[in-house]
This record gives sequence, structure tokens and C-alpha cells, in this order.
Amino acid sequence: MSWDKRLVRRAFSAAAPGYDRHAVLQRQIGQRLLAACVEELPPGWWVDIGTGTGWCAQRLAAWRPPALLLVDLAEGMLHQARARLGPAGCYLTADAERLPLATGSAALVVSNLALQWCLDPARALAEMARILKPGGRLLLSTFTAGTLETLRRAWAAVDDYSHVNTFPDPADLEAAVAAAGFRRWRQRTETLSLVYPDLKALLRSLKEIGAHNVTSGRPRHLLGKGVWQRLEAAYPRRQGQVVATYVATYVTALR
Repeated sequence: MSWDKRLVRRAFSAAAPGYDRHAVLQRQIGQRLLAACVEELPPGWWVDIGTGTGWCAQRLAAWRPPALLLVDLAEGMLHQARARLGPAGCYLTADAERLPLATGSAALVVSNLALQWCLDPARALAEMARILKPGGRLLLSTFTAGTLETLRRAWAAVDDYSHVNTFPDPADLEAAVAAAGFRRWRQRTETLSLVYPDLKALLRSLKEIGAHNVTSGRPRHLLGKGVWQRLEAAYPRRQGQVVATYVATYVTALR
């Protein structure tokens, strides 16, 4: 499966104005990510890769870094981030897999729930390692295998298209961190659940944060009534409600 990065950029830019109203889980995971120690950093840039609307970056700015750079693929997201932080940050539209930044220029790289949108997560991790100075740190979170698995299975009962994004396996993620050249790292995974009144609410919430399916092989047409009815029938309910499961993996690493 492959992403269509134009769709990724377009989806997140379109979602940017209302993103913060719906990104409850993203903030929860970001808060846990930033709880990791960032003391004893060498001097240098702090870089937030996949900054979105700048929620994590705003909290980084409160620690008064020497310089703070916010990076995102979607210009619409950076527009919101700029409105949030103003002159407290610098802003760069760029792809995490091809960072136009000097080797060894950053003291800290933070990336909250962006890696899963990369075509090649291992390459993105290698880029993060490249821009970090010796002694620099990486704080990263990403959704991993098992995320939205119930939705994936429900769609599989309806047709053979790919409707749910594929997420990396935690073991593959750890191997990529090691291959990127980090000296030490810790990794942990947790499962979180969100409850929705119905399936439409779940799908709407994904669209509102730009996280709906952007695979290159998905069908582009609207769902017919029969397809929708089969999808609803295939998705299990818990006390009449719909539960979506997310598997978040956190990485803290030393360059």
C-alpha cells in the first residue's frame, strides 16, 4: 500500500481550521510524549516535525528553547500554528523524509503522530537522526499496528478495497530506530479507546482531523446505501455505541 502525499497534504490543510476542536486523542498522546525528560540538551534548534496546529510546539516554547522550528507538510496546518505561536517559532513547509536542514543542527526533535503518514518511516527516522547533534534527543509518538483494526475488519467484510490506513508494527519501528543510528532508546506501547454514538460519528471524526483514508488505491466515489448498510452491520456495537481502538507507540532516543 502507498500514500498519495498530495491527498495527505490536502486533507490536513482542509482540516486545519477545525482541527483543535476534534483532536482530543492527539492532545492526550502529545501530553504524554512531552512528559519525557528533555534536560541536559546540547545547544541547538528544537524541531517539531509534523507540528500540525502547533499544540506541542506551544508547550515546547514555554521551556524557552534557543530556537524553535515548526515543520509540517501541510501549509494549512502551518498557518494555524503561526496564528498560535507567532514570533515564538520559525515555520517550514517540508517533508519529514527529506528535511532541508543541516546535519547536526538540532538539539531536540519532537514528532507527535506524524510518522504514520510517511511513505517510508525508516527514512524519516534516519532524517531525524541526521539533523540531531550528538547528545540530542528524539521524542516521538506514532500510531502502530492494531489501530482502527475493528474498522478495517468491518470494511473487509464489505469489499476488497483498502479503506483504512496501514500502521507500522512496533517491532519494525524499533528496528528502524536502531538502524537510524540512535545510541540508546526506550519504546513503549499503549492501547486507547474512543467511544462514539454511531459509525457515522467515528468516520466524521477521522475526516475532521484529516485522518481519513488517503491510500492511492481507495475508491473515490461516495458510498451507496447498500454498502453503508453492510458496513454498519459488520461493525460491532458495545451497549449500542461504537468503540474505536488506537495503539500508540512512544519512542525516546538519544543520538
